[in-house]
Amino acid sequence: MIAVDLHLHTCHSYDCATSLNDVVTGAQRAGLDCLAVTDHNTIAGALKLRDAGEFRVIVGEEIGTADGEIIGLFISELVPPGLSALETIDRVKDQGGLVCIPHPFGRRYFSPSTELGANEDGRIRLSKAVRRTSRLLTEEVLERVDMLEAINSRTVFKSTWTAIGKLANLYGLPVSAGSDAHTVREIGRSRVLMPDFTDARSFLEALRKGQPSGIASSLFIHFGSIYARISRKPC
Repeated sequence: MIAVDLHLHTCHSYDCATSLNDVVTGAQRAGLDCLAVTDHNTIAGALKLRDAGEFRVIVGEEIGTADGEIIGLFISELVPPGLSALETIDRVKDQGGLVCIPHPFGRRYFSPSTELGANEDGRIRLSKAVRRTSRLLTEEVLERVDMLEAINSRTVFKSTWTAIGKLANLYGLPVSAGSDAHTVREIGRSRVLMPDFTDARSFLEALRKGQPSGIASSLFIHFGSIYARISRKPC
């Protein structure tokens, strides 16, 4: 089994100042075996870190679509921001990549007892409570994604983690876990302990057998991202 943090940022993101060297150091200190680098609207940092060969890296991108953020994993080409959710999903899948919706319910509290949806004539119909949380959460989008991020350390409400897990179960989707780290000390706070994998397909199979876990970060951690935006320096 290997430990993987499936959502984190480097200094190639506009709101993060963590150097690539510090990412490696932080990942090793956290006891990780692999990580997904998912910078905002770029794969430059992920490619550099992977090609350096110092640590095992999944190349990813947190893509700002017209409908909300989508993570593409196992990609080799940049997916431009600003496209619709469905077109973004197509761009990721055309590369043989996998699609994940990070923090699907945002950072807010969401009760696990809330009605999520129902199976009607073989198709899931989402409840209004789910649909109004994000423009991404539509039947068309959820039928095409590969996983949902149930555990995100920057989403502090564990009830929300539970609710996302129930939504994933409704659609038969595996769940991912990521620290969403924008600072070194956040790396590895959320992770999946899972069987090893060799490519996107075997990763998805392994994820279904994985054990996600996480520790919520302090709300004050967001000040690190604000400071990084204000004092941004070349990576």
